[in-house]
Amino acid sequence: MADDLAEDFAHECAIRDSYARRLVDFRPQERLVRTELMFPEVGLRADMKTVDTNNVLRVWEFKIQADYNGLGQVLTYLAMERKCSPGRQVRAVLAAFEFADSIIEANEILNLGIEMITLPSMLRRAGTVPSQVVDADNIPFIPPAVEPAES
Repeated sequence: MADDLAEDFAHECAIRDSYARRLVDFRPQERLVRTELMFPEVGLRADMKTVDTNNVLRVWEFKIQADYNGLGQVLTYLAMERKCSPGRQVRAVLAAFEFADSIIEANEILNLGIEMITLPSMLRRAGTVPSQVVDADNIPFIPPAVEPAES
């Protein structure tokens, strides 16, 4: 299980770094402040921090599949950044390829205001995340090519 978490973390970092490098393409009104934003008082780190042309700060959490853990993380980062930046408008962004329906609903019902960004599928390659799950039992057999006999 620890190995799976470390592997997911490595994939998420690669995806985040790729997104950050192309931030101007994805969100032209925003600029990167930093990646790996540390909150030393609680020993946590947000994946990314950006600022837009209206001086709004955003703290980001990247996930392959966002669930309640990602929701909790980004809410904590939001609170920490608001504490560190009094008087500034701060928003939270949860970026993932897929979102659990329950967190989308929680965000809407509770009016949390978290931006839920669906990552472009091309970024899956950055984190070596397959674009679809392949069922090994359903892979068709393709026979090898038969070389023509010499005359």
